[in-house]
Amino acid sequence: MQFLLLFVLTKIVSIHCQQTFLDVKFGPLLKNVQIFMVDLLKPKNFELQYTINMRNGKTQPIFDGPFFCPIDGPGKRSESRPASVHRLTPGDIDVVAAMGDSLTTANGALANYELQTALEYRGISWSGGGIDNWRRYITLPNLIKVYNPNVYGYSEFPFSMGYQRESKFNVAEPGALTSDISLQAMNLVKRMKSDIKVDIRSHWKLITITIGANDFCSQVCFYDDQEKLIKDAERNIIHSLRIIRDNLPRALLNLVIPFDVGLLLTFKQVPRNCKVFHYAECQCLKSLTQFRKIKRTMKTIKIWRDRIARIPDMKEFHYRDDFEINLIKFIKDMRFAETRNNKTDYSFFAEDCFHLSQKGQSYFAMNLWNQMLTKESERPSTASFNYADFKCPTYENPYFRTRKN
Repeated sequence: MQFLLLFVLTKIVSIHCQQTFLDVKFGPLLKNVQIFMVDLLKPKNFELQYTINMRNGKTQPIFDGPFFCPIDGPGKRSESRPASVHRLTPGDIDVVAAMGDSLTTANGALANYELQTALEYRGISWSGGGIDNWRRYITLPNLIKVYNPNVYGYSEFPFSMGYQRESKFNVAEPGALTSDISLQAMNLVKRMKSDIKVDIRSHWKLITITIGANDFCSQVCFYDDQEKLIKDAERNIIHSLRIIRDNLPRALLNLVIPFDVGLLLTFKQVPRNCKVFHYAECQCLKSLTQFRKIKRTMKTIKIWRDRIARIPDMKEFHYRDDFEINLIKFIKDMRFAETRNNKTDYSFFAEDCFHLSQKGQSYFAMNLWNQMLTKESERPSTASFNYADFKCPTYENPYFRTRKN
């Protein structure tokens, strides 16, 4: 009963849905319920919550030395704004944005107990958060801030939900499916065009997209026509990219290969509370009634991820000099570290052993950054969990790498 209550409350807070006519009638009520539950779960002392996580080894180290790279060397802002997406340094980015699911909303990243995994810690999201700075929270926006302190669009408060102003251009939603990603793209376009701080035609925009894990966990095992499911997902993602291309000039997109939820099957010595959450959050892998389909599910996930990886190769996304899509693939073959006693290192995860801790978020941000500075054909399909591997812009190529530089 205790775990059932935990699950129900978590879903109330993090619930998402595709818009229907019911949203007009019940949308405001649902928002009020969500706000009430968030206020109930939100810690009264954020610093204390952070300290508890730090003591438990779930945060990045606090860096007190200089930045990983020379800030006045390669990577600094260009003297004049570049005309080509293939000549963008980190300092040339004016606006950052993020789309996706609970990986991007950073659910539970600093949770102290299971229920708090329903909280969206957008301010420390690896691809869309920007509270404090890189010394305490390594995120892509905080890394960009080193080179351009005026970069705009990141979530600037520890907690916020997608419809709240504080979330800025992190339009991701917990539980989002690929069928929702076009709606997120339209939402992002609307927000940017209505924000007086954004010069749509002149500002260079960096947008990171990762979607698909919830489809793997809650969709693929319930459909007979797996090929149709994959094609629908592919079509939805392509449509979202077209929306951005056609409405947001001067945009560099990171399309991240979706998280392989099959990693859950490799976890060792899983805590009891996490087993319950894994069952609730990823039924296609953990439900006893669906386990007989596990081989088909894993095959579908592999094909799905391979199809997504081919999208950036489409010619229609490469005929303009102010738009580019980069494939980010460090998640593809990623494996998390283990402790000395061969136990999965759960310090990378939130209290549900499913979402990422702040430590995990920081490593994802570092790997995203590294891939952006690596030639596409040389980007590894695995992740590094060592801050010593941090890459820097070079004099030979100070730009974010694309297929044309």
